Formats: sequence, C-alpha cells, structure tokens
Amino acid sequence: MNTLIIPCAGKSSRFPNMKPKYMLTHPDGKLMIEKAMENINIDVFDRIIITIVKPHDDKYEANLIMHQVFENNPKVEICLLDDFTSSASETIYLTLKKMNVEGSFVIKDSDNRVGVHFDKQIKNMIVGYDLHKHRDVTNIPGKSFLIVNEQGVIQDIIEKQVVSNVICLGVYCFENANDFVKAYEEMQSHQISGEMYISHVISYMLSSDNYVFEAVYADSYDDWGTLTEWKKVQKQHRTYFVDVDGVIMKNSGKYGKINWYNNTTMLEDNVETLKQLQDNGAQIVITTSRGEEFRENLQKMLNEVGIKPYAILMGMNHAARVVINDFAPTNPYPSGIAITLPRNSSIKDYID
Repeated sequence: MNTLIIPCAGKSSRFPNMKPKYMLTHPDGKLMIEKAMENINIDVFDRIIITIVKPHDDKYEANLIMHQVFENNPKVEICLLDDFTSSASETIYLTLKKMNVEGSFVIKDSDNRVGVHFDKQIKNMIVGYDLHKHRDVTNIPGKSFLIVNEQGVIQDIIEKQVVSNVICLGVYCFENANDFVKAYEEMQSHQISGEMYISHVISYMLSSDNYVFEAVYADSYDDWGTLTEWKKVQKQHRTYFVDVDGVIMKNSGKYGKINWYNNTTMLEDNVETLKQLQDNGAQIVITTSRGEEFRENLQKMLNEVGIKPYAILMGMNHAARVVINDFAPTNPYPSGIAITLPRNSSIKDYID
C-alpha cells in the first residue's frame, strides 16, 4: 500500500496575521493545499493523509474545510493532532502511528508544487532540483541540499548549507513506514537537542549500511514557502482591466474616416506587454465603449494578435472607470490599482 502524507501542523510563522498557509487561496481559487497536490500522479497512492492540528481547527474550521475541499476524493483522510508539533518529523511520526500507516509512503510539503512522477513501487528516494538546469529558484540559502554521487545515490542531506547544486524539494519517499518509525524513536532515545528535521532522520538512516536513498529529479517547481514568494504569485496573477482604444489599438471613435468599423492599427508594444502578463498568469479583462455590435470583430482581432481575454465588457460609459475591492493580509493594500496613461502611449512605462 502506498500512502501520501502532507503535513500541515506548523504554525505558519512566515505568514503572520493570516490563516495557516495551506488554507490560503491561490489566485485561481484553489487552496494552497490543493495546488500542492498538482503535477504529481496521485493515482499511484492508495491513501492521501493531510495532517492538521486542533488549534487550526478551532480557529479556522480547518477540519471542516479540508473535508469540503476533498469531499469528492475518497482517498483523502484527515489526521487531526491535538496540538502543534515540535518538528515535521514528529508530525510524520505521530501521523504514521495514529493512522496505522503500513507499507511505503511519501511525504510532500504543503507549500510548493513539484512536477514529479512516482512509480507504483515506492523506493527510498528524495526528490531534488538541479540548480544548474533551473535558475529561477529563490531563497536558496533557506533550502536543504543533497549530496549525490555519480550513481545517483544520496550520500547525505544537509540543512541550509549550500553544499551542492541539488536542492531538496520537500518530497521524501520511504519503502517502509516502520523504518521511519524505528529511526525516529532511536534518535529520540539519544535525546538530540534542537528541531529534528525529516532530513535529520534520513541522515541517521544513511549512517546505517542498511538504507540507500536515491535521488530523483523534478521537472518543475513552484515555491510558496515564504510570504515574499506567495506575494510574487499574487502579483503574477493580477486581473488587468484594459481599455481598447488608445491602449491596445490606436485611438479612434465611432465616427470619422478612421473609426471602429475600419480601424485595425494595434499598438504592438502594448500588445506584447499584455501577452507577457497573460503568459505569466494574469487575467485580461477588456473594457470598451464600443457597442455590442463590435464584439465579434474585436474578439477576432484580439485572437489574431494572441490576446485571450477572460472577459470583454462592451458598451462601457465613456467616463472614468473605478475599481472597488477589499483588502486584507491575504490580499494586502492596495488591492485595487489604477493606471492612467496618456493616449496611445506605452504600458511598460507605467505597469509596475
């Protein structure tokens, strides 16, 4: 039996005055915990266990919300612990014991999305990411690093020291749950001081000749481990309300020699800027004073230049357009931003 465990028993201290980070809403409407399960073949798992704590349940209805989110996935089980744990390794240990996990299992962090494929037969493995091939990783000093030999065997895993070009992505695979339990209990008997990371348990196992861990490499990685990285995601997925005449197309009106019926002149720099925003995750909502009879032709012209609007609002008043939105720690001030630019000028000069 294969089990996927996603531990969510931390205090989320890096996200002050917010819900627990695994309950935060991604710009696409899904919770972070849902996003964390994307890009992996979860069909290989017989059980999926999400471990939460009672303080989060008491304050944020975590248990109820997790059941609502995953009500259509019969594999998902919620493990509710009485209180915060001292470390992720303790969270996993208590989860294995309380939920009677047997056989192989995989630990997956709740604050990232990792593109990796698991075989049905889970081996002792750690998922890594090669910084020589992927240079878009932030907060590198805060990562753990894998020391891997030429055969792909992991010699050690080191916390928060840059000792190689391979970072650990918080995905750990174990052939047998009992091996983790045994190693954890042995380390506890030694009364080791300080926080015991999962990497420490693996290092302890590696020190025995009985255990070998292989490195497997992810092909994609999205990190939301800090508030800075989460805000970057929010910025990339902003919704832009964009006027047509004078912003996307050279300005014209309903009447005159050049008008809404025959004007096809695009402001190419602005089109490219909008396409780049769109490709990075932004929603584009088109607003225009053009009447409904111009919708089909406008949609065709936008499609031809590669702009795929989320919506097109026709017949808007020829007057100021005001966005009213609430703000909170999860969507901080200012949650509504206005950009007013001279007609037919470049968006790039104002977009930031």
